[in-house]
Parts: sequence; structure tokens; C-alpha cells
Amino acid sequence: MIKKLNTFIAQHSLKTLLIYAILIRVILYVFYQGVTIYPDSENYIDLAKYLSQFNLNNYTGERTPGFPALIALANNSLQLTIAIQLILGVLSTYFIYSFSKQNTKNTILAFWIAITYTSFLHVLFFEFAILTEALSIFLVILSFWYIQTFKLLEKNTSLKHYFILSIIFSWMYFTRPMLIYFPLGFFIFYAVKQFSFKALGKGITIIVLPFLCYYAWNSLNKKNIGYFTNTYYLGINITQTATPFFDKVPEQDALYRDVFVKHRDSIVKHNPEKYPMTVWYAYNELLATTNLKPQDLTNEFARISKNLFKAHPDLYLKQVGKSWLLFWNTPRVFWNKPNFSSNYFKAACVIVWSRLQQYVVLLFNILFLIFATTTILQFFKTKCKVYTMHLFLVCIVLSGSLAQAIVTFGSNSRFSFPFFALIVYFVLSKLNVLNRNYFSLKK
Repeated sequence: MIKKLNTFIAQHSLKTLLIYAILIRVILYVFYQGVTIYPDSENYIDLAKYLSQFNLNNYTGERTPGFPALIALANNSLQLTIAIQLILGVLSTYFIYSFSKQNTKNTILAFWIAITYTSFLHVLFFEFAILTEALSIFLVILSFWYIQTFKLLEKNTSLKHYFILSIIFSWMYFTRPMLIYFPLGFFIFYAVKQFSFKALGKGITIIVLPFLCYYAWNSLNKKNIGYFTNTYYLGINITQTATPFFDKVPEQDALYRDVFVKHRDSIVKHNPEKYPMTVWYAYNELLATTNLKPQDLTNEFARISKNLFKAHPDLYLKQVGKSWLLFWNTPRVFWNKPNFSSNYFKAACVIVWSRLQQYVVLLFNILFLIFATTTILQFFKTKCKVYTMHLFLVCIVLSGSLAQAIVTFGSNSRFSFPFFALIVYFVLSKLNVLNRNYFSLKK
């Protein structure tokens, strides 16, 4: 039976995979009627309207334009945006299959990697949400597929492919500013691997456009709101990291400290799950009491928090460590349960996620850390001479886990989502190697 199944998959892997990926999304579309809107969604919708008018004058700096551009391209139709995201979901499934097949030289394994990835409910439901995740994970998968397909880690690849990759990285930054480290990570890895002036030139090609985009967008915000920043919400993110020790703010900023600590202590007592969101409760009250603009208030929060980090580096590093661990925690599914048209289907989805898939995600993350550690150790055993795609993947994912931990606290597991397909690929490919080696030893 298994041999027949494997033979069928080997002969019809891509067709079967695409049919499955499309079918599972059609079923979800039938039983989950509606667009998932969250508080973050409104900011993306507002920026999409600015982009549709080709006028960013007086834009107030809440978000970057990568995902809003997708909404604008959909003529500001949220239903059409969801349709595009579902298509991107199918394309993501194809690209992770192709990437896996090229790396493992194993069609059957690549098929199961892609099937596994595209079957997770948190992956599917993000495609129904007006949030950045579906586009972010598509761009991450696309970038790795492009690097592998056109051999961008090798030294003889045409310069035009590095420029195309820089466009992907730029859109990635505009979609999820935290991912600005991708081009820098590639540049460092490639330059060290090849170690030549020619490689340095190609590496520079990769980073120029993304950092020009970074500078241009930050400069626009400087013009519009007075601050050189990706988004003025960065001040909120930074302050979330300072939440546990905000009571140590000095007397000169007592107003901010006292309001913040009042809300923090109340949340700890009455609604502890909202603890990372303390800053938003303080934010609303301080807007009224200080008469500051939102951009100015978040800048004050950032100033106070950065001073706290300098004054208490031990507490800051402790919080960074906690946020790093939370990155690997089980994420939530972003759905609105009233949107389900069938109570039976809703119950089935809840059971599948709560009793199975959320634990499988956690297992994938734990195994990724184990296999990442062995990959790094093997690299050192080669005296740092063997630079593989797996090593590059590990460096990118681990860098992302650290980058988000440095900046924010709260919903940290959501920051791991753009890397989920890579984690599934890496873990299953490593398990396959272990399985193959185990049976070869038994023989």
C-alpha cells in the first residue's frame, strides 16, 4: 500500500499537491464566510487608501506600505485582497515544494513537506485576515526558493538575479520592517562564503535597494511626522519590552511612570493575559492627560524605555531572553469564530488546532532548535569552511528570533510565523536523514 502511494506521489506529486492546496482553501472559503479584521487591519486599510490616491502627504506613519500596496492593487476590496492571499497561499505551497525538492533531491519528501505546511490551520486562516502574515511568509519562501533555484550562494551566478532578489527583499522590508536584516544577512553569509571582490560587489547589489527603500520611507515619515522611523509604533514595541521594570523610571518622568505602573498592576490583578499590552492602556490615558500627538507620545515612550535599558541592562537582557523563548511558543489562530457558517465545521477546526496542530507546531520549533544546534556544531567541526543552504537557513531564522526579542515583548510567537515553512522543511528533511541513517545502520 505504501509503495503504491509513493509510486503515485512520485508520478503525480505536483498535480496532487496543487489540487490539495486549492481544494482545502475552497472548503475553508465555503465554511468560513467573511474577512477577518483585527485592530491592526484598520491601519493597513487606511494606508492603502493613501496609496490608491498616489499621495502620501500628511500620512501619519502607522505602517509601512508593502501589505497596503496589495490592498490598493485589489482596488481596496478586502474580498479581492483575500482572494489574492489565497492564491499566494497556493503559490507558497508550490515554492516550498520546489525548494524542498531541489535541496533534498527527493520528490516524495518534498511533497509531504509541502502538504504538511499547507495543512496547518494558522497558515490557512492568516490568508483570510487583513494582516501582513500571508504576504510575509510568501515573500520569505519566495526569497529562499529564488536563492536556491538560481544558485545565488554560488559565485558564478548572473548579477541580474541578485538585483531581482534585492527587489524581493525590498518588498519584504516594506511588508514586515523587522525583516530588513534579510539582505544584510545574505550579504554577510555570501561575502564570507565566497570571500572575493566580485562576491563583495554582488553582495552590495543585494543590500543597496532594500536600504534605499528603508531610507526613503523613514525620510518620508521624518517629513510627515517629524521622526525618522519605519513606523511610530516602534516606540510602543520598545516600551513593551520595558513593561516589567517600568516602575524604575526616574522621577523626571514620573507622570509616564505612574500612569503606566497603575495600569500594569491593575492588569496583573484582573486580566494578566493582557500584561504585554499594558502600554496601550497607558497610551490612551496619557494622550488625554499630556495633550501630545500620538507620534510624540510614542517617541517619549521610546526615549524613556531606551534610558531604562541603559540603566538596567540586566533587566533588559532578562526580558530579551523571555521574548526569545516566547518566539518559539505555540502561536494562536487568527480567526473570528462567528464567521463560520457551520458549527460542525467550526468545532472540527477548533478540535484539530487545540488538540493536535498547536502541539505539532511546538514540536517543530523544539526540533528546529535541536537540529539548528547540530548544524552549527557541524559547521565548527569543518573549521568554518562549509557554507550550506541549511546553515544559511539556520542563521536567518535564529537572527529573526533574536531581532524580534531585542525590540518587542508580546505576541512573540506571531513573529515566528514568516519562518514556519522553512522550519517545517528543515525539521522534516533532518528527520528523513536520521530515518535513512538509522535503517542503513540496522541493515
